[in-house]
Amino acid sequence: MTTPPLDSSAKGTVGAAALARRIVAFAGVPFLSLLAPFIFLPVLARMAGADVWVAIALGQSVGGFAALVAGLGFSTLAPPIVAVASAQERRRLLATSLHLRLPVWLVAGAVGVVISATLAPEANRGEAAVMAAAMSIAALAPTWFWIGVGRALPILWTEVLPRMAATLAATGILVAGGGAIWYPVLLAIAMFAGPAVVYLRVAGSELMRVDKAEVAAVLRRHPPGAIAETAAGIYNALAVAIVTSVTPVAQAARYVSGDKAYRIGQYSVSALGNALQGWVVEAREAAIARRMRIVILLHVGLGLAGLTAFGTLGPWLTRVLFGTDVAIDRMTAFGFGVAILGITLGTAFGRIGLITIGARKAFMNCVVVASAVGAAGLVVGGSLWGAVGAAWVLGITEVFSGLAQGAVLAVLWRKRDGAHPGSGHAVESGALPMAR
Repeated sequence: MTTPPLDSSAKGTVGAAALARRIVAFAGVPFLSLLAPFIFLPVLARMAGADVWVAIALGQSVGGFAALVAGLGFSTLAPPIVAVASAQERRRLLATSLHLRLPVWLVAGAVGVVISATLAPEANRGEAAVMAAAMSIAALAPTWFWIGVGRALPILWTEVLPRMAATLAATGILVAGGGAIWYPVLLAIAMFAGPAVVYLRVAGSELMRVDKAEVAAVLRRHPPGAIAETAAGIYNALAVAIVTSVTPVAQAARYVSGDKAYRIGQYSVSALGNALQGWVVEAREAAIARRMRIVILLHVGLGLAGLTAFGTLGPWLTRVLFGTDVAIDRMTAFGFGVAILGITLGTAFGRIGLITIGARKAFMNCVVVASAVGAAGLVVGGSLWGAVGAAWVLGITEVFSGLAQGAVLAVLWRKRDGAHPGSGHAVESGALPMAR
């Protein structure tokens, strides 16, 4: 007996259920990843003192920025390409990414180590340097590959769980009287070992073959994404380093506490973006506009919820997690809350919207301008008003960046519809470039 076709309402129900499962999977994995540092950091804040607290945070900040530089834009540009590639093309993409990023990581990681050791409190330069080295290894993570494939569980097995194990072990060592330096040492081992398994199992023998044409194609396509990620990192990943350099240790410690709690919001936004980035381009051209509307609505809702939650609960959360001495006040909390709203707008309009229609240069320009303003603002705001000034500069910059990307997306989308009525054709050549 022939099975009758689903009607439109049934198709919509199936599609909504599949989307919900995808969002839950990609939300659950970052949530577990989020738990790992919050096992160690509260213990560190209470047992090690402000200097070690700032040194570890500084290493995380500088090392995270080094990872953005060495990531070469793969996390922004590669998932849509992976989503439409064949199995063999995916293996080649994964291998080529390592051929490109490994040498850049060696240089960026070394520079990050030197900078962290220079800026850290004198007695804790070793912790800052090793932490920077560990965090820079994130440049080699194949997370973008699994986002493109639409599978969250491999991220859990190869990235999240090894990091959690390293964090638990480091926490035990700290409680037993060991040094804080064990945290970055064990974390580095975990962050290197997990991705190594992925490259060996998925790319396999392709790792031994360097395709110069593929390398050249990536170098032509990726500069806008790489520049945008690096620029954003100047006032995001490097915010702690900037604030540390212009404020007293006490103010820097408070900003660090707010920044650590703020990462909860960032993880939530990242999870939603990861779930939807490949989902948008998997659709037929006629459905892309509808899926983009869903993306925008979900992100705006999440951003407003994040602003409200962080603004009201931020002081309590940082006091419970890190102690009264380094807890943030309500005004600082609302500054970080505004930043959460801003990154949701930027993710929907820029990372998903502009990248989907191929407007890589427009995305880059918006982020670069916002980054320049934001970095200068952090110096001024941190110098004049300490943690609260830096938090509000971060928030305002993120919101204006997101709105600018939304305005550009609206203009380019109208141009696209005018040139190709009813189609999903992109406005720039090379949009959604297929690997095949």
